[in-house]
Amino acid sequence: MTDQTRRASAIDPLRLLLALSVIALHAGFPEAAPALVKQGLFNGLYRLAVPVFALISGYFFLSPLRSGRAGAYLRRIAALYLLWMAIYLPIYGPDFSGPGHVLQTLVFGYFHLWFLPGLLVSAALVWALRAPGRIAVVAGLMAAVGLVLQYLVLSGAVQMQLDHYRNGLFTIFPFFATGLLLAQGWGARLTRLALPLAGLSLLAVIGESLIWYRIAGGGWGIDMMVSLLLAAPLLFLAARQLQGGWDGKRLASVAAFVYFSHILMMITASRFGLEGDTKALVVMGLCLGIALWLSVGERRRVLAFFT
Repeated sequence: MTDQTRRASAIDPLRLLLALSVIALHAGFPEAAPALVKQGLFNGLYRLAVPVFALISGYFFLSPLRSGRAGAYLRRIAALYLLWMAIYLPIYGPDFSGPGHVLQTLVFGYFHLWFLPGLLVSAALVWALRAPGRIAVVAGLMAAVGLVLQYLVLSGAVQMQLDHYRNGLFTIFPFFATGLLLAQGWGARLTRLALPLAGLSLLAVIGESLIWYRIAGGGWGIDMMVSLLLAAPLLFLAARQLQGGWDGKRLASVAAFVYFSHILMMITASRFGLEGDTKALVVMGLCLGIALWLSVGERRRVLAFFT
């Protein structure tokens, strides 16, 4: 499949939909939903966003990896990370308690920006491992470690900072590696069944989220699930089957801008007194509207700079 064919598929529209679901997650939308429904959404379906983002990134990383541009890819992600960390510095900077706190924030990222250092670690590890078999084994081991650590923390068995088990190695890398393996032809036999299997896997995500609800005693904060390891690639394969006349690269940039900017928009909305579902919808509209405006004509260069 050529790059043009890939970008004409529903991969990038899926990415945009999931970026909006991240806003819904962080804004608690819908606010009036019962506790178990919120669990199925906030710690279930909404949690597909980061795994699918990572998987798509791994899928498209195969091209720079084969063409010798992996180093340029890493530099671009690092520059993007530093740019957005600088943009958010006035928000998190005043809370620094010392050099150790500064270093930890830089290594793991502020809030939602943790995805970018996770992407850096994942790409560098894939670049180092090279062989598909080694990549698959290490990805499986990292996913297992992440799941075990999350269970120990949420069950109350151990105390651990979130960054120590939800990070590039244990959360991003398994999906980034899966994307790369899919680009190399792994899972091709599932393509014909991707649509129905994706639907079943979404039900599995909701079901597993309810299990974690019991483990955590009703709390929130589920980042890794066994069902996500199945649902993310199946959803991706299903989206790749669907074709449309959209501009995939444009939608990818719009989705990235929505993801990176939404916390800034949420803080701004709160300053204007907006809360609850109204805040969520306004933030979605603002992020999407600004991103689409930037994606037209010469302004597209500005959007590319920030994404």
